[in-house]
Amino acid sequence: MKLTRREMVRLLGAAALAPRALQGPSRTSSQWDVAVVGAGVFGAWTAHWLRQAGLRVLLLDAYGPANSRASSGGESRIIRAAYGGDDFYSAWVKRSLPQWHDLSERAGHSLFQETGVLTFTDDSTPLVGQSAAVLERLHMPYERLDSEELARRFPQIGVHAGDRAILEPSSGALMARRAVQALVEELVSQGVEYRSASVIGPAGRGRISSVKTTFGEVISADTFVFACGPWLPKVFPRLLRDILRPERGEVYFLGVPPGDLSFAPPRMPTWIHKSRRWDAYGMPNLEGRGFKVAVDVISRPADPDAMDRRPSPEYLQKVREFVAERFPALKDAPVVETRVCQYENSTSGNYIVDRHPEMDNVWIVGGGSGHGFKNGPAVGEYVANLITRGSPLERLLTLEDQKKPREHRVN
Repeated sequence: MKLTRREMVRLLGAAALAPRALQGPSRTSSQWDVAVVGAGVFGAWTAHWLRQAGLRVLLLDAYGPANSRASSGGESRIIRAAYGGDDFYSAWVKRSLPQWHDLSERAGHSLFQETGVLTFTDDSTPLVGQSAAVLERLHMPYERLDSEELARRFPQIGVHAGDRAILEPSSGALMARRAVQALVEELVSQGVEYRSASVIGPAGRGRISSVKTTFGEVISADTFVFACGPWLPKVFPRLLRDILRPERGEVYFLGVPPGDLSFAPPRMPTWIHKSRRWDAYGMPNLEGRGFKVAVDVISRPADPDAMDRRPSPEYLQKVREFVAERFPALKDAPVVETRVCQYENSTSGNYIVDRHPEMDNVWIVGGGSGHGFKNGPAVGEYVANLITRGSPLERLLTLEDQKKPREHRVN
């Protein structure tokens, strides 16, 4: 019997909360080609590509796919290719966007909204010019806007002299929670087994044959992929505690005036703002949730299990200051919704995809650093090729590369 999506989501959510005794009989051991720990965007897409390669795959998550504690939780994420002069992630976006379109079509409902993405900045950064050169080289559509054109096209924005922008008309917003849950539902229908379980971190050297869950179950597999986001430093504290740091993030949704369509698509795109003073991003009024704003200028550690997820006055004050400057019509807008989440920031700002240095059949996949969701399809394909084809490692994503600080944490 094929479950409907609603039934599947209800089942996954219930499994995440149910005592072990209510989840049916368990095996004392299992045998899989690959066990993927973490059913977020990286883990789910990794499971997808491994299954496409014909492998027997087990997918586990402690709280459920795209749950509220996870970095893949929440309603929306930006997908864009403007990364300045670094074309590595832009090329992966070019690969990932069609995969998101295909998943949306297979799921039978919209998981992507083509709002366009506007990246705007002042004259303190070369982001726009560098991004334009990369998008030109990759044959990806874009427009460059100077301050006059930016003010004319988007009067909602408080434009400064010297501002410039790049508009990616084919980019937009991914509906994050729904997308991950739709992908996991599809994986289950294709023979991937999903379990709600928390795994006790492996230890030792050489090759490991199994891991244990907190329920006492032994999971046996040829290869293990740990794609558990902000939990990775807890699973591998000695290896990762200094290079992968979960940090608190707060998102605010501001109520727009009644009947005002200027903050909704197509008149308002998804947007990113970068300058020396502000690191901010947001989305237009999608699905009536309000105008989304996040301002990443306060750095605080986060614990995905125990963090207090109520918004703080300090963050709200920064949001108010930014909005008053850049979206002045909303400076006094009411807060209609909030979300407190976390980034899993690596020290370099790059993703981490590497073999564990002491366990040769254990892979670590994480470090989304606030910009990883969009590239889930490309990350998963890359991991699957490492495992099934022995593809070479991309140095940019290795543990060794974390010694080179960079910053890509913009959405």
